[in-house]
Amino acid sequence: MKIDNSGKVAAAYSAPVRAAKKEDVATKASGAASRSESVAISSQGLAKAAQTSEAFDADKVAAIKAAIAAGEFKINPEAIADSLIASTRELLAG
Repeated sequence: MKIDNSGKVAAAYSAPVRAAKKEDVATKASGAASRSESVAISSQGLAKAAQTSEAFDADKVAAIKAAIAAGEFKINPEAIADSLIASTRELLAG
C-alpha cells in the first residue's frame, strides 16, 4: 500500500485566517486586566472523573516495552496505513 504525499490532506488541515478588527483588539486590550474568570469542579465531578477508565493500560505498556527490549515487537505497516487512511477519511467527511 502506498501513501500519496500530494499535499491534499495538508491543505484540509490548515486553519482559517481571520483578520482582527480594530475594535476587537481595543476591547481585548482594555478589558483583559479588569475581567477575571474562574472554573470550579464539584466533588461529584471529581469522583466521576476518577471512576472513568485509565488513560492507558499499564500492563499493555509493560508488555510492549518488554517486547521491544527483547527485539520481538512486530510492526504491521499495512494496519498503520489503513488506520491513517480511515482516520483521514473520517476527518475529511466530518
